[in-house]
Amino acid sequence: MILFLLLFFINMNNEFMSGLLTGITSAIIFNPIDKAIYLSTIQNLKIYNPYIWKNCFKGSFITISSRMITSGLYFGYLDYFTNNCSNNLQSALLTSVICSITNPLQLVKYHSWFNNLSIHNSFNFIKNNYGYKGFLIGINPLICRDFIFNYLYISNKKKDDDLYNLMVISSSLIVVAPLNFIKNKKYGSNEPLKLIFNNFKLKQLGITQGLFRTTISFYFSQSLYNFLSSTISL
Repeated sequence: MILFLLLFFINMNNEFMSGLLTGITSAIIFNPIDKAIYLSTIQNLKIYNPYIWKNCFKGSFITISSRMITSGLYFGYLDYFTNNCSNNLQSALLTSVICSITNPLQLVKYHSWFNNLSIHNSFNFIKNNYGYKGFLIGINPLICRDFIFNYLYISNKKKDDDLYNLMVISSSLIVVAPLNFIKNKKYGSNEPLKLIFNNFKLKQLGITQGLFRTTISFYFSQSLYNFLSSTISL
């Protein structure tokens, strides 16, 4: 794993810069929408409820930091692993493990959104109640979700066929929607799985708005990354 990362950063200067710029841009654009969709699905609120749009840029710095890995650099090491690993399963697993390092950042951000706390207070709440191991809350559904999505995407995407890839993204997101919901519930209140299942409502998957947002975000990030990779010269 460490060797893969070193080789990636040494040999992919253009992709590294493209990834950073892609992550920053997508974070700024989509953070308000992320917050609104998260609260509307987890708390069963209407998407147009004014409450969920308050402080819509809350957690933007964390979003920028995590999106540089999950929406920016992601495409670089996804391509790198796909070209250098023996099979798609290995590529998907390595990519998912790398993305999982953002779990503590995402946990604090979503916890602050769900409980209407500051980022600082959410960090202290998690640390004081669970210790530092508490920052691993939600990591299992996160890795499982990303692994399944990455495998489906790697195995089915076609080079330079944007419309087809958009359908692959959408279909893959529907498949992993239950895991994404579990992750979000764990992030917000660390509910036991049994309680999550007992209180589950189908609309909480947020398939319509979540699928639209994530598909557009992923497609936008992929397109921007491809454009920057072809134009940036280091």
